[in-house]
Amino acid sequence: MNDISAIIVVKDNPPHLFETISSVQDFVKEIIVADIGVDSSLLSKLAKNKKVKIVEIKKKVPYVELIREELKQYASEKCLLYLDPDEIFPEKAKEIIKKEINNYDFFSFPRKNIIFNKLINHSRWWPDYQIRLFKKECVFWTTNIHSQPKVQGKLFTLPANERYAFTHFNYKNLDEFLSKFFRYAKAEAQNIIESNKNFTFEEAVSKAVSEFIGRFFSHEGYKDGMHGFVLAVMQMFYYFLVYFYIWEKRNYFENEEKTISTWPHRFFSQIFVETGYWLNKKKLISGLNKVKTKFANFIAKSIYEK
Repeated sequence: MNDISAIIVVKDNPPHLFETISSVQDFVKEIIVADIGVDSSLLSKLAKNKKVKIVEIKKKVPYVELIREELKQYASEKCLLYLDPDEIFPEKAKEIIKKEINNYDFFSFPRKNIIFNKLINHSRWWPDYQIRLFKKECVFWTTNIHSQPKVQGKLFTLPANERYAFTHFNYKNLDEFLSKFFRYAKAEAQNIIESNKNFTFEEAVSKAVSEFIGRFFSHEGYKDGMHGFVLAVMQMFYYFLVYFYIWEKRNYFENEEKTISTWPHRFFSQIFVETGYWLNKKKLISGLNKVKTKFANFIAKSIYEK
């Protein structure tokens, strides 16, 4: 057992929560469950575990970054381990942590993502490094959605090996994916509005294309088969949705609508050019098709850049 406080933010009745708790039961001194709307039946079960301390958070929490920093105050130990209620801590990593915990200030772990009943090995979902174990004063979280923490001190990075990786039971099905998809997009749109930043359609297109191309081609999502394609397409539409929510929240502003007729051309041309480039670079086509693609890409790029 180590001088570590584990912290888990919990809502409703997540199916893997007790597996999460069990994976660190022998490894930490206390397990803090941040209750952001836990089912009453689950609370009674959690209360039976003497290591569990339940902290009720009396405000709306659409995403965990909003409260990660403030949760530190409830921990009695100097080292904190953040877990999601759908993550399993790797048993093989425990010996490494016990040996190195006094020599380093924060630890970065690889994470295996199981999405739609499949382990995703590409598509930017592996090794998916996450800073989860750290000394209180060495890691600071902002409240921006999907943000990485600010850190200071010495970092220990565990090898990108499945033995040392968190197991993350990520999206179970499309409904769960879309539920979080809409919630995150709305929250990110709100963050942009509150910070008075400008987010143009051109930026939305650029980020959307980058998501699809980056995940499916650059990070070889095609090797994950249909899973990789579906995830790349859905992630591509995320930034469009952020833009649409900003448009809605700003009372359906019209400042960019004078150029709306050119938007489809800009989007599909960029996708076409980028796709042609990566098909050749990754050698996914050959022979006459390769020549045709290069020629078509040259024509499309010359038109797109005008």
